[in-house]
Amino acid sequence: MARSAAEQVYALVRRVPAGRVVSYGQIAEQVPPITARQVGRWMAFAPDDVPWWRVVGADGTLCIARRDPMLAQLQRAYLESEGVPFDDTGRVCMAQCQWEL
Repeated sequence: MARSAAEQVYALVRRVPAGRVVSYGQIAEQVPPITARQVGRWMAFAPDDVPWWRVVGADGTLCIARRDPMLAQLQRAYLESEGVPFDDTGRVCMAQCQWEL
């Protein structure tokens, strides 16, 4: 039986190692025809074993801040605890930690 698109997204995000990030768009490219926006919606309801905090905007933005600034603070704390670097504008330094799927 084929897995749903959401299950495929969660499976991909589970593969992202600590200290690395992927963009919503990267995930979407792996599960056509879904969009980056759909990936974001599914991350909002990710099961407990899915490291949702490792999914960020393509430019390193913590997009979850639009929905809940407190969740963005939590996301940043998780990422920093894994050694993910941020620049002076509060974005993830994608060149240093973007993971290729």
